[in-house]
Amino acid sequence: MPIPTREFAKTGEQVGAIGYGAMGLAAFYGDSAPDSVVNAIFDKCLADGVTHWDTADMYSPMGSGKLGYNEEQIGRYFASHPGAREKVTIATKFVNRYDADGSFSMDGSPEWCHQACNDSLKRLGVDQIDLFYAHRPDPKVDVTKTVGAMKELKEQGKIRYIGVSEYNLDQLERANKVVHIDAIQIEISPWTPEALTNGILAWAEKNGTALVAYSPLGRGFLTGQYKTVDDLPENDFRRHNPRFTGDNFAKNLELVNDIKKIADKKNATPGQIALAWLLQKSPIILPIPGTKKEKYLEENNKAAEIKLSKEEMDEIDGVINSFKVSGTRYAPEMMQVCAF
Repeated sequence: MPIPTREFAKTGEQVGAIGYGAMGLAAFYGDSAPDSVVNAIFDKCLADGVTHWDTADMYSPMGSGKLGYNEEQIGRYFASHPGAREKVTIATKFVNRYDADGSFSMDGSPEWCHQACNDSLKRLGVDQIDLFYAHRPDPKVDVTKTVGAMKELKEQGKIRYIGVSEYNLDQLERANKVVHIDAIQIEISPWTPEALTNGILAWAEKNGTALVAYSPLGRGFLTGQYKTVDDLPENDFRRHNPRFTGDNFAKNLELVNDIKKIADKKNATPGQIALAWLLQKSPIILPIPGTKKEKYLEENNKAAEIKLSKEEMDEIDGVINSFKVSGTRYAPEMMQVCAF
């Protein structure tokens, strides 16, 4: 049975209440998935009504020096599955790039915005991108110039909706004066709940903007599947993420164990409780968990059926509010372009 739907922003369009973050199919969480796995995952998404798929041009194997691997995976799926494209709200992102010398940089310029969009359209094999994001605010380019170029893309019919990721409130306000921001994507989970209380959720609700929650399972940590850092593949970026390293790992497991106690009473998993809790925080929230395994995809999707009472929500909030997560979301250099 398909999962429930939610309105995307104030567009009148419906998408699955739980979306799919496709990054792990291509990059950062170990080896890239073969097309057989990609096809099985996307088949399951469509069967379950997961119609909001999220990718980015930078989702490519680490060290490849190239953009667009995940977009190409999705493009091949669309090409080999007639009718699939029409069922999906496809989102992708730009700003990150590789320079001629192979170095990595951020570029929020209008020129790169247009070039990156054209490149993404080709890799996805589509005529139009449903939701196009600025992946991060480029410190060298004012956000009004970046979203101004995105407005031009919308006027040209290359994209339908405009999104930004990890913009703070000041950046959101200034960007929204140039063109309506249809989606703000930011990390939200029980170990990263700040966007729910620091004004970002309130801003999105006020302005008719979808709040797309990435890493809603704490990059998999909150599922309880990982007991030590050695459970992660050797080429997994999480091995270097502050919350997964040193004493932080064991400390943060305490949060998982507390959520598991609540999950056990609901005959659910900690990951399902994390998703159900997030879904009930606001009808504008669209979480986009990712996985390479069908059984975990099915588990995530079933979270949309879980109803939490006010008492249960209060209990989860109490656990979250009383717990101090160990470690920052990213390494220091990446935190400089995050909203908080």
